[in-house]
Amino acid sequence: MPKAKRVVWSPAAEQDLLDIWAYYARIASADVADNLLREIDRVGEAIGKNPLLSRDRSELMPRLRSVIVRPHVMFFLLGNDDVKIARVLHSRRHFPAIFAREDQ
Repeated sequence: MPKAKRVVWSPAAEQDLLDIWAYYARIASADVADNLLREIDRVGEAIGKNPLLSRDRSELMPRLRSVIVRPHVMFFLLGNDDVKIARVLHSRRHFPAIFAREDQ
């Protein structure tokens, strides 16, 4: 069995998590927000173990991949020894515009 890759969260992804938590704590409850972030973290760890069970998103950025964590999409870059979580965005966001801005 291959060794799990280390999962690294980018500063943008960490800010996404803070924003997600604040939003769900405001519209639902802190418990709902906590549960969603636990699920996002669980999926992050799972892609460290099996990163190829994901979708190729190279149309947005070279080497970019994604997995769904409803209602969000987790975008990551696969390295030799690690998985870098780039962003965690709501599925209704316009991904091409977001990644075009980040590419500049």
